[in-house]
Amino acid sequence: MIGSTWRRWLRGAVAGAGMVCLAAGTAGAIDVELDAAAVKKAVEDGKQMKEVKALPTRFGADLSKDLCGGGGEIQTKTVGLNRLGALIAADPERAERDKDKVDDAIKKTAESKRLKIVFDFCGDTVDFAEGSSATLEQGGKMIKGEAAKPDKAKKNEKGPAYRGKIAVSFAYGSFDPKAPTKITLFPPMGDAISWEVDFSTIK
Repeated sequence: MIGSTWRRWLRGAVAGAGMVCLAAGTAGAIDVELDAAAVKKAVEDGKQMKEVKALPTRFGADLSKDLCGGGGEIQTKTVGLNRLGALIAADPERAERDKDKVDDAIKKTAESKRLKIVFDFCGDTVDFAEGSSATLEQGGKMIKGEAAKPDKAKKNEKGPAYRGKIAVSFAYGSFDPKAPTKITLFPPMGDAISWEVDFSTIK
């Protein structure tokens, strides 16, 4: 498990309604720029975290209770560095062997120019997520994201036939990192799904 997680994260880093208050560190705002001290602290903080899967900042349905309720993970720079720190602590020998790749992944994560939001939702066909898009809305301003290729859909035991994920990224300079924000996912079929999230509560 750790090995596959390492490969996925290193590859990804190098290749580059009511208000929801999300807890992912000290409140303030999404960190757009991180200095060397902040990067080191985020990695070190991650080394103290035991549950890697709990690190991304989540909104929407609780997946442990409802796989198809819809929601997502806001993957900020700080969250990404926390996760890398947790992986280093989980397998320090591998981290030492792959030190150049780990350092590169940390650098790429810290210097990223885009905020990634990974949405999870369900549909009736294996390609249900193809063609999805997403936006951020802040004070009447609409910001459209850049969608990646959806993850391979998985079969459900009940409810809609398939569940899957799609990542959508937004340029850091295009939105206010400390403003109340409406996040909206537009599936190719069916109604749009929206969540209200306060960016000032996340790091």
